[in-house]
Amino acid sequence: MRPLLRGEPAVWALLVCLSVAMAGASFGYGITKDGGQVGPGFLPLVSGLALALLSAACLLQSVRRAAPDEDVDPRRIRTLWTVFGLLLVALLLVPLIGFLVAFGLLVFAVSAFVERRRIVSAAVVAVAATLVIYAVFVLFLAVPLPGGLLGGLLGVGGDG
Repeated sequence: MRPLLRGEPAVWALLVCLSVAMAGASFGYGITKDGGQVGPGFLPLVSGLALALLSAACLLQSVRRAAPDEDVDPRRIRTLWTVFGLLLVALLLVPLIGFLVAFGLLVFAVSAFVERRRIVSAAVVAVAATLVIYAVFVLFLAVPLPGGLLGGLLGVGGDG
């Protein structure tokens, strides 16, 4: 059995709250469009609910687990909180710079500073991930992503 990390239940509880908030906010984007097509809020709703259920299961499992006998590596806990902090910053940046730019910066920051990849490698991963998200949601599914103020000023972006 895996030992309980200090603060692990708090992290899972925070993730449950964030994912429920994401699912709730999805209704503002519209779950469906006219004609019964999938709307821009469908993916945040489904992924938010799925993440909430999985996080709640992990929360229950971590609460049931006994306290560890050994000390836990504090680097693991710092890494976890760093990723959550970066995610929060990215979410706060979406209204300003748009989803795609915020997502790309998040992937770059996690790759370069958390995973300690080389800058060029992290940039390639971030650009590739952003292009995949753009291709799937904007081109294939025709789901407008929030463009933010920056997108509005530049005349790009679907929902900002």
